[in-house]
Amino acid sequence: MNKLVVNLENITVVLPEDKVIIEKEEYDDLKQKANSGRYMTLNELLELLSVSRPFLINNILYRPSVKNEIDIEKNPKGFVKYPSSQGGKYLFLASKTKEYFEENFRKLLLEA
Repeated sequence: MNKLVVNLENITVVLPEDKVIIEKEEYDDLKQKANSGRYMTLNELLELLSVSRPFLINNILYRPSVKNEIDIEKNPKGFVKYPSSQGGKYLFLASKTKEYFEENFRKLLLEA
């Protein structure tokens, strides 16, 4: 049996004032928009990916094939601003960065 039917007639469910019910499609859309236009730092990306700084920098960000794809100075569709000098800051467009690592997880780690 993969279905349980419960008659909820004459039952009132009271939600706490800090809770709302929305459709899943709207929820997914809100989650996606939450990262739209937001920048991430290298530390935020390291926390998201749970990898070490040297691993991310040496094995992914500076791999020529990856850098050519994601660096805003090398590709108009890029989404990473590499530092202009040693010790400078990286900036990552959050929405595209998360999407890239989700879609390329296998490739990135197999080639690392």
